[in-house]
Amino acid sequence: MTSTLLGRIDAAKLASAASVLQRLRARGSAASLFSTVAGESLSDDNFAGAFADILAAEEGQATRLVLTFAQAEARNFTDAHWRAISDMGRIGLKFALTDVTDLDMDFEVLGRHGFDFIKLDASVFLEGLPTPSGHIPAADICRHLAELGLALIVGGIVAEKDLARVLGFGALLGQGTLFGGPRSVELERERRAA
Repeated sequence: MTSTLLGRIDAAKLASAASVLQRLRARGSAASLFSTVAGESLSDDNFAGAFADILAAEEGQATRLVLTFAQAEARNFTDAHWRAISDMGRIGLKFALTDVTDLDMDFEVLGRHGFDFIKLDASVFLEGLPTPSGHIPAADICRHLAELGLALIVGGIVAEKDLARVLGFGALLGQGTLFGGPRSVELERERRAA
């Protein structure tokens, strides 16, 4: 294992995500939290240590944390990356593939390694994913991913008309400014008040 700046950054993000999950749990929420991670961090000492700390801090916390990886990175995962993913998946961690631009990869393998979610931007979803012979329509994307047991999340939904079209094609999960903007968690203020 190694230690890199990116690994330290992702370890800090992971620690912050754990704090947010603790806050949500204190409020009685069983929500999951998505956290972007670089594939490179999977083999980093700092990242592995932060992950071990989270598991030690609160039982069941890993099952509510979803690590997200960009499709371009997942294409280049080595055997060591997949082993790290499998190890984390065995203790309940979930994964999502983001920035999906095509279906030219083995999504069944992703499912076997604990990937539960596929995130597509609304504009990409509504236009259809490109193929050498044209585009895969949105309804076919939904059907294909559902057959593989993967949940599709359509992001970047900003208008009611887009939401209606996304729902019409069969997508059940969405994100975007239409649902409200990002909110600050303000963990530091709570720590000082305690």
